Amino acid sequence: MHVGIAGEVRCVVTKADGTVKTDTGFQKNLVLNQGLNFLGGGKGDSIFARCVIGSGNSTPAATQTALDSFVASATGSKNASKYGYADDGTNTYKTSVTYKYSFGNLDNVNVTEAGLASQGSTASNIYLCTRVLIKDSSGQPTSVTILAGEILEIYYKVWRVVSTLDASHTVNLNNTNGDTVPYNVVVRLASVGRAAWEKVGEPIADFDKYVAWSEEDLQPLTTAGPSTSGNRSNTVMSLRSYADGSLKRVLDLKFKIEDANIPIRTVNIAAYERFTFFLSQIRFGSVADDSPITKTNQDTLTIPLEFSWGRYEGDL
Repeated sequence: MHVGIAGEVRCVVTKADGTVKTDTGFQKNLVLNQGLNFLGGGKGDSIFARCVIGSGNSTPAATQTALDSFVASATGSKNASKYGYADDGTNTYKTSVTYKYSFGNLDNVNVTEAGLASQGSTASNIYLCTRVLIKDSSGQPTSVTILAGEILEIYYKVWRVVSTLDASHTVNLNNTNGDTVPYNVVVRLASVGRAAWEKVGEPIADFDKYVAWSEEDLQPLTTAGPSTSGNRSNTVMSLRSYADGSLKRVLDLKFKIEDANIPIRTVNIAAYERFTFFLSQIRFGSVADDSPITKTNQDTLTIPLEFSWGRYEGDL
């Protein structure tokens, strides 16, 4: 299960009389390696924690961890979000959140670079997640000058892009007798078009641990998934630790003796729409006869789920 991450930034300079002096429009912004690692459970609670600006001009590189020349930082607030869905034939679902940051009292400062930081307020303690060189209308790096009395407003947008196509896999179910039974697994999105998908920019570690199971089959991706009829728990999920640079995490579903003692056709990690990194429903059917997983109160069952993410390079 894979998530694509991308960023855009827009810079607006407003004069003291309220008129707009400069508006760059939205431009693509590099998500740094450090920013991708943040999503695995890095420092801070949100990629939008702070916006930082500087006066450096080196070409943004994925390995950077700081601005060239720090000038200032600011906290912001959510300005817009996009999570609606209409099938446009691209087989993708794109959601985004935009935060707005205001910088005043800069007084004759030239700003050439900007970024998002998940924590920190000074040059020495920021955890930089994105970086961009401010560009003019022709796409060339430029300097934005903020004179006394003017305000620089920066709009930072972070996108999450996932495929709407079902993903199919084959896995082996191993039991204590040493038997191996192959199962077909189908992963489908859930709750597409709902506000739960709005939570872009939070690390994968930040979730409530509800999972549900059902005898019912997969449902349309715009629904919350199969009916659970009370078959749910907040003690089943166990998230493995994140290895820096791996851009993946494993979520173990650990069903105890008292859990899920039904023919398990589907597992729903969109239960209550709380696992917002990747809301999905998962179907199991044996390769031999498409029968569901059978579990009794004499069994435990562990199902590992791997989530990965990386930069999205396509159209937004």
